[in-house]
Amino acid sequence: MRGQLSPKRTTHPGQRLLLAMLLILGAAGVTAAQSNDRAKPTLPNRRLPDLVIDHFELTNPPRGEVKIQVANKGGGNAGTSTLRLIVWKAGKFEQKKAATVFAKVPALAAGQTTSIVVMAGVPIRKKKHSISIDVSEDGK
Repeated sequence: MRGQLSPKRTTHPGQRLLLAMLLILGAAGVTAAQSNDRAKPTLPNRRLPDLVIDHFELTNPPRGEVKIQVANKGGGNAGTSTLRLIVWKAGKFEQKKAATVFAKVPALAAGQTTSIVVMAGVPIRKKKHSISIDVSEDGK
């Protein structure tokens, strides 16, 4: 039988983490055992869409033209979405915007990919400017 953990005993960080995890798990077990609810764990819904920016390339930097590949990596279909492209001023990443443009992305079935071309309307130089791209499904 192991000895009890006394306050004077030195523990290593790994031991403290393990002890904390055991205390949390033990407390959770007691709560579940004392509960009259027979709630089943909620499993993640594998049928949800997951829109991601798969790839992008500057196709015409002086005009600010960017070709963006959007993929639905999830298990469900995605409705129409809105893509946002932000061009940040040189040396001012996430501080000062040079341009923000929005583009519509068509509905994508699970596993489907599409490419769209977005015009920022300002020059984009690889070594000077930063860009941010995100996409979100439109509300239904």
